[in-house]
Amino acid sequence: MNEMWSNPVSVEAMYGDWGLGADEGEAGVDGDFEAAVEILARSLDPRPSKSIFDTIGALGIGAGDTVLDIGGRDGLHALAMAGRFGCRVVAVDPVEANVTRGLELIAHHEHGHLVEIRIGTIEQIPAEDGVYDAALSRDMLGHIADPAPAFAECLRVLRPGGAMVVHEVFATALLEPEEERRLCADIATYPERLSVAGFESDVQSAGFSIESLDLIGSEWSEASQESGAAPNYLLQVSRLRRARERLLEELGEVPYRVMYGNALWSIYQLIGKLESRVYVLRKP
Repeated sequence: MNEMWSNPVSVEAMYGDWGLGADEGEAGVDGDFEAAVEILARSLDPRPSKSIFDTIGALGIGAGDTVLDIGGRDGLHALAMAGRFGCRVVAVDPVEANVTRGLELIAHHEHGHLVEIRIGTIEQIPAEDGVYDAALSRDMLGHIADPAPAFAECLRVLRPGGAMVVHEVFATALLEPEEERRLCADIATYPERLSVAGFESDVQSAGFSIESLDLIGSEWSEASQESGAAPNYLLQVSRLRRARERLLEELGEVPYRVMYGNALWSIYQLIGKLESRVYVLRKP
């Protein structure tokens, strides 16, 4: 049931005249339903995930600045920042395969001379104190058991007054405890990291101030669906459920669970059980 209403819709109202038909000839449930479908087919112009770079740009980052990309995977985000802002970017990632791919990408990219990629974790960043003007952490804090040393390390490597841009997905009141438990188990995520209150308390305890919050909600997921950049996650879940034994054998347990969890992660954002947020944190 929609969380905004406690009273049920009556059969008469469901099949009555909604007043949405284009003309009198289309009045009634068929015309109204088609009109409603047309209304809902209109884009609400959701922001794409690359809008996070607008947040970084608003910090005034440019040539001469150095940005840390924490959990930078294969360096694609680092290359995007270098190309857009002309800044130097150092990406750190704990997965050797990601770093290997990143080194290959950087070697053949037009902005590769501005980017480095290194093995490192958020708890042990390979850098001296106060060397970065800004840091980006995107979709990786859920994998961290203890955020306290992680945020302390981020604070250490930022210069005084430096900023950290963090994107994470958090649970809303609509996410049931059992849904949260199953989801987190399949995608190597600590359930505690889905708490907004917990995150905000952790960063402030580490010494950061929260400068701004951009509540993305479902926008990035909507944009990826509208553009075709994302697969049909609902259809994936349906197939994973219906052909569970066959797909378990074909994929293996870990890929099966990760694909299932990843699909639900996006679906839950679209239906409001999870919400996407971008924070700007500031070091004193």
